[in-house]
Amino acid sequence: MSYEDSDNYHFEMEHWRWCEHLSVIEASMLAVGLNPSNFEPVSLGRLNEGEFHRVGSSNDSQNYLHSPQFVPVFRAISDAAMRGTLACNFVHNARGIPTKKFGDWEFDVRPDFSEDKIEYDTMIQAGVPVSANFKMTKGQPLPSLYFVKEPDWRLSTIKVDDFKDWMQRRGRRPWFFFPDTEEDSEAFRNPAHEHFSAELDFAVTVWQALLPERKFTGGVKSAIEAWINANSESWQGDEPISGAAKDRIATLVNWNKGGGAPKTGG
Repeated sequence: MSYEDSDNYHFEMEHWRWCEHLSVIEASMLAVGLNPSNFEPVSLGRLNEGEFHRVGSSNDSQNYLHSPQFVPVFRAISDAAMRGTLACNFVHNARGIPTKKFGDWEFDVRPDFSEDKIEYDTMIQAGVPVSANFKMTKGQPLPSLYFVKEPDWRLSTIKVDDFKDWMQRRGRRPWFFFPDTEEDSEAFRNPAHEHFSAELDFAVTVWQALLPERKFTGGVKSAIEAWINANSESWQGDEPISGAAKDRIATLVNWNKGGGAPKTGG
């Protein structure tokens, strides 16, 4: 399913524009034209596979949807949140630490590979938001917890305005977040389009990303090549971007064809 399917689909999506904050999963879905009111991830463990299930439906095969577009978009957004380039209110799941007895000796059960131990009072003092999936007994000492190191992307939220700024810096303007963008002018961005060119799409992304810059210490082409190497996740080709493709894109984007020391403004 894509956002181009029907006017009714546009109308259904419209109500999500009331939200000032979205979960990372919701933002990723909306960016690729998936309606979070209609579909949900099959499981958190399969998010990176782009597998979705129709909300409130049975397990019939027709109620499942595979979105290959979601995979790179979710990866880019969650990675930006983890690196701090996109502000995010993280929420982690946690549980009490179970114990076992061996004679008179009592010891903690080892955490799962995805978990770490934290003292609850330390967590409170640090002000870290944690969604605990257990109930604490009143009057008991503050416990130690096992918390899941991977944020719960269903509950971790980003501000829509911050998200739009982040996308624009990367030259991305998906329909839901930028409804005033003419769809025809952005058709070349759609990997499903029969005339899609990954190199053209990536070249425009590079050009737009460098648009705010005014000084290029090592030269324009060097700056373009550095951006390409540092942002390979923006590449939407079927295969990893090749060295030859990088060279072609850098040559195409380079507006300083004369070379040498860059003039004022690049």
